[in-house]
Amino acid sequence: MTGIALQDIAWHRSVGQLIEALDKPSFWTQLVRLLEQYVAFDSWVVLLFSSAQRPQVFAECPGAGGGPDPLFQDYLKGLYLLDPFYIASREQSQTGFFRLAEVAPEYFEQTEYYQRYFRLNVVADEIQLNCQLDNDRTLCLSLGSTQHFSPEQIALLSLIQPWVIALLRQRMPYQEVAQNQPAAHWHKQLEASVNQLKGAQLTI
Repeated sequence: MTGIALQDIAWHRSVGQLIEALDKPSFWTQLVRLLEQYVAFDSWVVLLFSSAQRPQVFAECPGAGGGPDPLFQDYLKGLYLLDPFYIASREQSQTGFFRLAEVAPEYFEQTEYYQRYFRLNVVADEIQLNCQLDNDRTLCLSLGSTQHFSPEQIALLSLIQPWVIALLRQRMPYQEVAQNQPAAHWHKQLEASVNQLKGAQLTI
């Protein structure tokens, strides 16, 4: 064990658990909880950016009171068109780790997007871990903070980004299956499981 920190061991164990959870609904929550152990942030959302439609939301942190965030609904209705991260992904979609300071325009705090959304919902800083899926689609994990991310936090996120982006890419096929499944599918699956259980009890 010489030269291997306990924190390193915990990280590799957690990544292994995430790989096991790639096909499970809990994947996004597990990923965010892992990142929270290393970097503090106040909000998060998983989005699919494309030119064909408004952003698709795969997972997000709950709003105040546990319900949908009204401001985020405004974002999805059209404010996303002013989002520097969205604009950057459309102008030059690429895989990587991106900071707000790298994509925001000069005098960002004077923009309509900042005044109507960012200062109220994100507040201070934002980073995105992006996985380019094809020429048009970009899968994004966005982390928002009410304080600016420190140089140490940025360095850590840069260090682990290959792991996170690889997990995003591997998750996408399962996400597409989940998005395309009709809501009734789960009810049918549950009913089938109950019937199987009843059958098993009858044969005892």
